[in-house]
Amino acid sequence: MDTIVFDLETKKEFAEVGGRDKFDLLGVSILSAYSYNRDKFFSFEEKDLGHFEKMLSEANLVIGFNIRHFDYPVLAPYVKIDTKTLPTLDLMDEVVANAGFRVSLDNLCQTTINAKKSAHGLDAIKWFREGKIDEIKNYCTDDVRLTRDLYEFGKKNGYVTFFSRDQMDKISIPVKWRMDEAQNVRQVLNEALSARKSVEIDYITRAAESSNTLRNTRLVDIYDIGPDSFEGFCHLRGGLRVFKIDRVLKAKLTLNNYNTEADLQGRLI
Repeated sequence: MDTIVFDLETKKEFAEVGGRDKFDLLGVSILSAYSYNRDKFFSFEEKDLGHFEKMLSEANLVIGFNIRHFDYPVLAPYVKIDTKTLPTLDLMDEVVANAGFRVSLDNLCQTTINAKKSAHGLDAIKWFREGKIDEIKNYCTDDVRLTRDLYEFGKKNGYVTFFSRDQMDKISIPVKWRMDEAQNVRQVLNEALSARKSVEIDYITRAAESSNTLRNTRLVDIYDIGPDSFEGFCHLRGGLRVFKIDRVLKAKLTLNNYNTEADLQGRLI
């Protein structure tokens, strides 16, 4: 089984086909893909998409950026596979879930891995009209490479970053693209509070604090857990802090005991 990353370019834009829901009418000019098993990039023209369908059928993971809402619907008329059933990691999904809005691939790549897109999707449509197929292939392959490299950074570091024009700052987005980090963090936090055991967390800060990195390890005595955050004494900062649960990549119990304020009051009574 293979892991593949892919992206496609269209022949037409939405304005030409009668609306933003007419994905099946856009047409594929070029589809580029990267195979982890073969460590190789491939480019397919419309007539060769059957070869890509074979790659899909052999994949245990398909990775892309906004592929659920764009690439898959555009590709659907060309393949017999139900794309909704494919094992998919759409990097856009977690970006939207944790940032609260869509962020472009170009913004994420420039801020996270210091790399930028070589062109724009509308350029690819223009090149198709001009018969410049090789230029489309090069651009589409570049986008696949950017997507792969962004995925690799997020998998290794547990976050990606984007530049916020509202805050004029680099903001981090926690991502859990590693299978060994897909644990039930909330369960560990609840166990820590119940047993009054300090918990060691791998935490992603929203923005870098002074010279600190965005990802750091903290020892926390948990005092209270809410729907999406928890409060506790942070040994790293030496004071009370509130932590967002979705920014905790890993959590594990330690042997360190602590008491909450309620515990101490109970003893005095």
